[in-house]
Amino acid sequence: MKYIDFHCDTITELHDHPGKGSLRQNSLYIDLEKLKKGGCFIQDFALWIDKAKTPHAWQRYKDLLSTFQKEIDTCRQQVCPILCREDIREAEEEGKIGVLLSVEGGEAAGGSVEKLETMYRDGVRLMTLTWNYPNEIGFPNGMEGKDRGITPKGWEIIEAMESLHMIVDTSHLNDEGTREILMTSHVPPVASHSDARAVMPHRRNLPDSLIRLFGDKGGLIGLNFANHFVGPEEVTTLEGIVRHARHIRDVGGIDVLALGSDFDGIEPKLELKDASEMGRLAEALEKGGFREAEIEKIFWWNGEQYLENVLR
Repeated sequence: MKYIDFHCDTITELHDHPGKGSLRQNSLYIDLEKLKKGGCFIQDFALWIDKAKTPHAWQRYKDLLSTFQKEIDTCRQQVCPILCREDIREAEEEGKIGVLLSVEGGEAAGGSVEKLETMYRDGVRLMTLTWNYPNEIGFPNGMEGKDRGITPKGWEIIEAMESLHMIVDTSHLNDEGTREILMTSHVPPVASHSDARAVMPHRRNLPDSLIRLFGDKGGLIGLNFANHFVGPEEVTTLEGIVRHARHIRDVGGIDVLALGSDFDGIEPKLELKDASEMGRLAEALEKGGFREAEIEKIFWWNGEQYLENVLR
């Protein structure tokens, strides 16, 4: 079954550890061979900005972007950059893997609409507003600023993203900021790689109140495969991912569910060997009581409908 994955950190890994290979073939969870074997339709590639390790966030963004562009240039015959809704159809018709570019950490823009517009011209179509530190936009899930919402500068950035048809991603953002966006924004956000807090009480997972809001507002929640989000086991199990899918479906509805693996940004290990085995998750969902039509919604239909609605 084909699938859309709303988050991975493969480009950052290839940039920081070039000895691991290339996008065409490497020792990571994701490369083009693995994506093709697993049935990937569209893969989001995040450029991850760690503010604690990167005092110059904009330069880090440009460096990661350069690596992304070099990798994509070497495999143009196999991939189709997703810049607008027409590219989704082109990728499917030509049998190519759609590539969605994102930034994880809104500090890359530094609160500047001009930099955001540059990112859009660079091909970025999704931005995760925060990582694990406060920035010009808002506050992460954690003790610092946990009850504070989106900053005035943050609303400027979000409004600019809406006008550009860029996807607002609330994964890593705190509960209050996420609630404000869901209640206020004209375009529903995604939580690209988040699970259910009621199933596993990790602060990065979503409480039921927000899961319901995502469902009510037409947003998306991408199931995260990280072991400390999924369950107490050292290795992420398929059964654990299914538990989160079932809970989110029961609380927010089947139309809210998508995939956000966090491949190459998670550790230590998964029951899935790598992206080539995504079909095993579909089998686990079926074994866990999901109907075929529901599995298709999780794997690709919800994601495709969302992208068609949000992108130009």
